[in-house]
Amino acid sequence: MEELGYWQVGIRAIRIAGEVVEACADGTCRGVLDTGTSHLGVPSPYDKEFEKRLQTNAGELLDCRNADAPTLEIELWEGKIITLYPFNYMRRLPLRDGITVGSNEGVRAKSEIAPVSNAGQSEVMNDTEAVSRRCSPRLMSVKLPEPLGPKLFILGEPVLHRYYTVYDWEKKKVGFSLANSHRNSVDPAELRGQKGQLPQEVDMLLMQKTMKLGRSEEYEETVFLQVQISVSLRL
Repeated sequence: MEELGYWQVGIRAIRIAGEVVEACADGTCRGVLDTGTSHLGVPSPYDKEFEKRLQTNAGELLDCRNADAPTLEIELWEGKIITLYPFNYMRRLPLRDGITVGSNEGVRAKSEIAPVSNAGQSEVMNDTEAVSRRCSPRLMSVKLPEPLGPKLFILGEPVLHRYYTVYDWEKKKVGFSLANSHRNSVDPAELRGQKGQLPQEVDMLLMQKTMKLGRSEEYEETVFLQVQISVSLRL
């Protein structure tokens, strides 16, 4: 399907913690390799199931990439299995319950958000309230019609930071190999449960918004838009 202008791979199956996800049971799933996407795109409405099964309670963690969360496997039609661990797909910062970060709603809070203290604590709690936090995966909902969709996954940074990819323009093939990085040389079991620390740029937020395009009889166009905004507050 090179006429669509994307490097695509056929997806045979997807497994979370070894269990097959029904989304690709009919054999129509495909993945687009996109270096410009910081998240893993999951076709709607299956993104809700992925979010529910991959997120976990943060407990005392300050770095969710060390969470004890399921392994995600993407099996391609040629037999290659792309394996992602929590340190590949998790958002780094734990989120307090009531805060939602998503491509449909941006960043919003149902109640006032507690500030980050200078002591490096991710929450400010009073004596009567226990704050619950969770670790959430870097997922975005994909809603595209045929021929590109509807069961189209966007294999962004969670995949392409772990795997080095080679593109053969003549044969229309893509090669995958583990990148020569420090993260790939560490046993994932060694990272699970380590508390970690907050990043220096903790006051920076990655905000995602969607943009709706109208259709006309003359042409149809699909646009992916991501904007990174740095917010500074002075009180």
